[in-house]
Amino acid sequence: MQKLSRLFAAAGVGVLALMAGTASAAPIVISSTVDQSGYSDLQNQPVYPLTATHYDFTGQGYGSMTAINSLTVTLELNDGNTGAGEFDENKLTLGLDGIDTGIKLNGFLGGQIITLDVTGNPALAAALLSALQADGQLVGTIIDADPTNGPQGDLLGVPRLVTTTLEIDGTVRDNGGGNPVPLPAAVLVAPLGAGIAGGFARRFRKAK
Repeated sequence: MQKLSRLFAAAGVGVLALMAGTASAAPIVISSTVDQSGYSDLQNQPVYPLTATHYDFTGQGYGSMTAINSLTVTLELNDGNTGAGEFDENKLTLGLDGIDTGIKLNGFLGGQIITLDVTGNPALAAALLSALQADGQLVGTIIDADPTNGPQGDLLGVPRLVTTTLEIDGTVRDNGGGNPVPLPAAVLVAPLGAGIAGGFARRFRKAK
C-alpha cells in the first residue's frame, strides 16, 4: 500500500510538470499616432514619406511580443488614384522601416482627399517584429509598385496638419493571469493511469 501511495504521488508530480509546461499566450494591441509627412509632389518615385517622424510605441509592451497578426493604418491621401478601376489600384502599399507589408492602400480616389482605415495581415511579419523590437519605432512610407504607370505630371499628396495612426494587433507571452493553451486530458491523466495500473499489477503478482 505504501508503494502504491508513492506511485500516486509520482503520477501527480508528472501531471503538475505537464501542466506547468503548457504554453500560454495573450493578445496585445499597441498603437501610435503621429503627424503625416506633408509630401505633395509628382508621383514618380518608388517610395513616398507617410510619417513626419516615426510611429513610437515606447512603454507599450512590444518587447514581449512573439508575433504580429494584423495591422490597421489610418491615413489621408490626396489624389491617391487607388479606387476601383483606377490606375494605381493595388499598386500602393504600406511600408514600415523599409519593409513592404503588402497591405494595399486601396480606396483613395483620384482628385479627392480621402481618409481611410486600412487593415491587413502583413507580409514579412517576423522581420517587422524584429524592426519594432529593435527600438520601439517604425517609420511609415508608401511604396509604389509601378511609379511610371500614371499619366505624366500626376501628383500624390500626403496632407500635413493631419495625423496617421498605426495599430498593431499581436501576441505576447503570458507569464500569469492569462488563459493557458490546454493540453489534451488524455495526456494529463496518462501518468496517473500508468501509476495505478503498475501498482495493481505488482500487488496481483505478489498475491499469487
